[in-house]
Amino acid sequence: MNRSLVVTVGALLLAALPGCPRTEEEVKRDCEPEAFELSACDRSGFAALQADGVWATNVTLEGSDTPSVMLLSPDLSKSLIFGGPLTVRTVEGETFFLASDYNGAYAPVRIALAGCQAPTPNLVKGEFRRCVDGEMDLQGTFEATRIQRPAGEQESSGVELVSETALPRGSPMDVFVADGYAYVTALTSGLFIYDVRDPSKPTKVAEITPTNDSWSRSWVRGQTLYISSKTEGLLVYDVSNPAAPRRLKALPESATDLQGWGLVADQNRLYMMSPTPKAEMLIFDISKPAEPSLLTRYYVPDSNSSAGEIPVEAAVLNNRLYIGHWRYGLAVVNVADVSKPEALGHFGYDKATSRPVAVGVIGDRTVAFEASEGWGSRVRALDVSDAAHITEIGRFEMGQGSTVVGLTLVGSKLYVAHNQNGLRVLDMSNPSTPRQIAYYNTWRETDSGRGRAFLDGLSAVKVPGDGYLYATETSRGLLVFREQ
Repeated sequence: MNRSLVVTVGALLLAALPGCPRTEEEVKRDCEPEAFELSACDRSGFAALQADGVWATNVTLEGSDTPSVMLLSPDLSKSLIFGGPLTVRTVEGETFFLASDYNGAYAPVRIALAGCQAPTPNLVKGEFRRCVDGEMDLQGTFEATRIQRPAGEQESSGVELVSETALPRGSPMDVFVADGYAYVTALTSGLFIYDVRDPSKPTKVAEITPTNDSWSRSWVRGQTLYISSKTEGLLVYDVSNPAAPRRLKALPESATDLQGWGLVADQNRLYMMSPTPKAEMLIFDISKPAEPSLLTRYYVPDSNSSAGEIPVEAAVLNNRLYIGHWRYGLAVVNVADVSKPEALGHFGYDKATSRPVAVGVIGDRTVAFEASEGWGSRVRALDVSDAAHITEIGRFEMGQGSTVVGLTLVGSKLYVAHNQNGLRVLDMSNPSTPRQIAYYNTWRETDSGRGRAFLDGLSAVKVPGDGYLYATETSRGLLVFREQ
């Protein structure tokens, strides 16, 4: 995984390469420009193409989407395609051809894109191929859209930036705010603790660096910090002095290679989503915050982990847990009896990639907001009042290339972390017709690190109730906003 559960094109296209070179005498050239059949294509739009910049790109292979990113620069040495170097670029006249060459284990490998049409100066569609020793072994289609600010928008509307604090290293993925401190998780770079009692001047007071681990989420109850770990499950720290966090334990005890991801607490329970190895939900008793104990491990009974149906994020309301269960969709579980969680229903859809979830009561309905992650990401408003018969009642979407990775619901106002589309604030008082009331475009093409990962931009947003919005941005660090 590349900073997410999205399968990157680079990882997929390097898999299952042949174990030995070809032995035929004929030299194949299936990934050369002349090998692509483009006679039926309308390539007239390439003359107006604005090629230089960062492009969100999706390759479709046998019906499966594999989103990634490209960075195109006049300087070939600075260009990237699917995380690797670009070695051939021909974008002129009616030609759009890109290729990346590298040495495989037994033979040279080329990944190539040949454009078929450019309906607009910021959109390209065409054919994808991978070749080993010149012979094609993978073929599909691609679509690429140049990342840019939504048409008609300024930097912001209805929201102002109060402060921006770069992390010492790494890319921040999430933030939790409690008692004047912000706890920022940054995967392999660990966790950074900031004093935000003056939100205009966040000050780093501590950091914890893991060894051969990756930390996704954090939660604070009283003076205890919980961290979801890729290899140890749930980590427990004493933060009675946030400047000197002290490790207490890891749970479950003696567990190895247990991946923790989403964390959510409700009353005296802490719920942790564990995608691997068993695609389960772990429920902890935190009535004594510094001495949590494992109560239950639960697996959604009709889900199939081998098909990518794994729990990632969750929200809880009135003893019901709403799980973003990736390929399975949204799962609803009754956790009133913690010893016997009960599956109540689920909402699935084609090519599901269910991840962030928020839930609340709006009017006379219980509404869950669920977002897919990946190409064509969108927020769905789901009436879950009757969990056995969930219906979609509304949706919010902004196009193909930017993905929703974080949701926070306060009353009927939904705060959306929308990666390259930044912060979106939606009025959901009528969930059937979401209305954007504020935004902040945080993504800038000139920021360091752009063009290297599909998941890039605003990665989380939290609203702790102190009058400020706290967010993380993969290149810019910890951002603090105030609504106007």
